[in-house]
Amino acid sequence: MISLIGEYDCKLDAKGRFLMPAGLRKQLPEDQQSDFVINRGLDKCLVMYPLEVWEKELARLQSRNQYVKKNRVFTRMFLNGATRLALDGNARVLIPKRLMEHAGLNKEIVLVAQIDKIEIWDKAAYEEWLNEPGFDFEDLAEEVMKDEEQ
Repeated sequence: MISLIGEYDCKLDAKGRFLMPAGLRKQLPEDQQSDFVINRGLDKCLVMYPLEVWEKELARLQSRNQYVKKNRVFTRMFLNGATRLALDGNARVLIPKRLMEHAGLNKEIVLVAQIDKIEIWDKAAYEEWLNEPGFDFEDLAEEVMKDEEQ
């Protein structure tokens, strides 16, 4: 089971590549350190899935009845832009231009570990989201983390 933690500041080069931080890469099992799928995420970011995690997400989608319209629409929207990628010989990741535009990525980005996947944010947008979350963290924690038995 993958268990990623941490935030990592990175810079995009002129071609839209960033160096995958060694500290993040080392948290992945050795056989999952180079192949990923990148896609649009929620909250105006991108999400990079280790290939094994992506395949589990696809299995979840495939288990949904595609004759139900909302399931088809969600599947279509979720898969929109998904791109398989691999780290190059220098451990760099090339973000597709269309996805960069979707997330508004500029030169400075932040990689945010999210348990078994990695969010990719424009640094300024991420800091804005952190500073103005639009919710009270204490109330949210109480609601989300409360015991199910209560």
